[in-house]
Amino acid sequence: MHRLLAATAAITLLAATPVFAEDGETLNVVQSSQVIETLSRSLDGYFDRRKAISVQDALRARRTHLATIRDRAELAEALSAITVGVSGDLHLRVSVATTSAKVAALTDAEQALLDQRLAYGLMAARRLPANIGYLKLRYFEQTDAGAEMVDAALGLLKDTDALVIDLRENTGGGGAADERLLGHLSKNPLVLETIRWTQGDGRVEVQQRQVRQGPGAPLYADKPVFVLTAARTFSAAEAFAYSLKANGRAVLVGEKTRGGGNPANRPSPPLGFGLVVFVPNGQVVHPLTGKGWEGTGVVPDVATAPDAALTEAYRRALAVAKPLVSTPKSEKERADAIADPAGALAADQRL
Repeated sequence: MHRLLAATAAITLLAATPVFAEDGETLNVVQSSQVIETLSRSLDGYFDRRKAISVQDALRARRTHLATIRDRAELAEALSAITVGVSGDLHLRVSVATTSAKVAALTDAEQALLDQRLAYGLMAARRLPANIGYLKLRYFEQTDAGAEMVDAALGLLKDTDALVIDLRENTGGGGAADERLLGHLSKNPLVLETIRWTQGDGRVEVQQRQVRQGPGAPLYADKPVFVLTAARTFSAAEAFAYSLKANGRAVLVGEKTRGGGNPANRPSPPLGFGLVVFVPNGQVVHPLTGKGWEGTGVVPDVATAPDAALTEAYRRALAVAKPLVSTPKSEKERADAIADPAGALAADQRL
């Protein structure tokens, strides 16, 4: 009798334990169905209940087909095609967060290590020929480490005569890094967006975002600033560009941005097997314009193709920069750059 009970318990445990393919990527029908069901429940946290119900109905209608998709990346794309397509919200996407379906999520320690290895979003902090600063950010780090990175990067560039901030590959984030960078760009605090947060119980809380001041005076308060944008520029990067444009503090050069203005102030719900979904619970409007960029994007002041944006911004920066000191060498460097901005940039990239 005891052996029979033990065998029955073992069979029950085996049935409850997820069985994964050797590649760590392939799901079975039961697992894919679990992801779909969890996604549908997670949509209850979306700020627009009417749209959430429409997405849930669409998922229900296609559940049989979706459950046959075994590859995690393919499943995430198929689910996102529905969540984004029905809602029109580019943020409402499913993504793969881990390298194996056996790993549900990155630990806090792993996420912290990843951010360290990515230098908290910093891709480049460089002095271009003729003393023009160049700062490229892949994303805006949310923690205090992001603010410290901004302080360090601008500390290197504070004595340049104009600054180009490259957001062409920046897909968002938001928090400490963007608030600190905005805090460094004006003596008087810039006006940022207002966010209406819808809580789980239906209550709405209104937040007026503020810049985050550095430990001392702003490092780049009054010199010319140019921001590069592209169709890839998204979310918090759009907020950054939009606020600078609304405040008249920078010239935007490049393409219209992607148009994702609905944020979230809580972690992305896990769907199981290393999949997550971003569920916005916020709506944005800027006090200076009465509008936002959701669905429309941020329109640049100077429209150019992405690969021409840096040269165009650099040319404009050279035209308005006011050097505080000059030498024969610096004047020649400046004259050569003004005569051929593209050539100066190309030469600067040669190793």
